Amino acid sequence: MTPFPFSKSPAYILPQSPPFYLSNFGFWEGESSFHTAGIRFVSEFAKGCQLKPEAKILEIGSGLGGSLLYWSKYYHPKLLSAINLPGEQSDFAEQLFGSNNIDVKPFIKGSWEVLGSIPDSSYDYVFSLDAAYHFKNLTAFYKESYRVLKPGGRFVFTNFQIADNKFKKFVWLYLPFLIPKENLKLNEETILDLKAVGWKQIESKNWTLFVIKGFTNHTTNLPISLKTFAKVLDWFVNYLGLTYYYHVFEK
Repeated sequence: MTPFPFSKSPAYILPQSPPFYLSNFGFWEGESSFHTAGIRFVSEFAKGCQLKPEAKILEIGSGLGGSLLYWSKYYHPKLLSAINLPGEQSDFAEQLFGSNNIDVKPFIKGSWEVLGSIPDSSYDYVFSLDAAYHFKNLTAFYKESYRVLKPGGRFVFTNFQIADNKFKKFVWLYLPFLIPKENLKLNEETILDLKAVGWKQIESKNWTLFVIKGFTNHTTNLPISLKTFAKVLDWFVNYLGLTYYYHVFEK
């Protein structure tokens, strides 16, 4: 199995805080356990883009479904929709939605390309937490996200970036993280790609310290597989220029 979070399977090996089952790295500022750091991540993600109540939200790469449940409980959206790869995570999420009486429609099992089936200007927010950096043809993903948002709508996602162009020569080392080589870009390059589509930049924050370093520094109670994964990830951050950004762009 590919190490968390690069897996389609439920992250049972992670400490969870039911009913908010999550598969993110956590946001660790002032936190010491994934029980709270995972929820804190979803909270910071929403606050950073000024998520408004009664909005229409589409999450792409919805994982275990806990983030949608969180936004439903605290922001009372008018509509929740999701796209996620078929498999154990999606099956788990469907059960989670049903047991908590959360209506997610449509819930589409497929890759991000099924965005093409969604009408123009349908949503106020398009979210992608720890998913977009896996996608091939990110420019097409940016364009489709732009299309399905209403004017003034916000596209919010997290992304791995490299700190210097020299690290692009180590592209083969990133393959275990399932990051396509064409996605290894400087933060400045990603911003230019988005602006070329028509996006207006609202926020781009370096979350490496609060998210990735926080995760790698809090693995004491995790299984050996995740401890090993965290050590590898930490090495990439320290020596191969891997950074982690939170982006907010507006249509």
